[in-house]
Amino acid sequence: MTSISSNSSSTVTQTKPLIPPSPHPPPPNPSTRIPVTPAVLRSIFASSRTPHEERSISRVAFFRFAGFLLSCVGISLAAARGRGIKSGAGLLGVV
Repeated sequence: MTSISSNSSSTVTQTKPLIPPSPHPPPPNPSTRIPVTPAVLRSIFASSRTPHEERSISRVAFFRFAGFLLSCVGISLAAARGRGIKSGAGLLGVV
């Protein structure tokens, strides 16, 4: 018995048809647009400041927010003291 083996290798290349570039870009698809979120806006403004300016602005914003929270707690405590503890507990459904 004789066996015949043949080794043939062929390379297949696939070519794409040439599409001429269009003079105008396609209209933007509304679903593929980048949404404008607060993080995107912040990054736009942050890119125009130095890291030192960013730190100082963040520090001022933090202390203003902390002051706002403390004033809310102070006003709430002052209002609760004026009502009395029993009426405050009644509002919460404790009594």
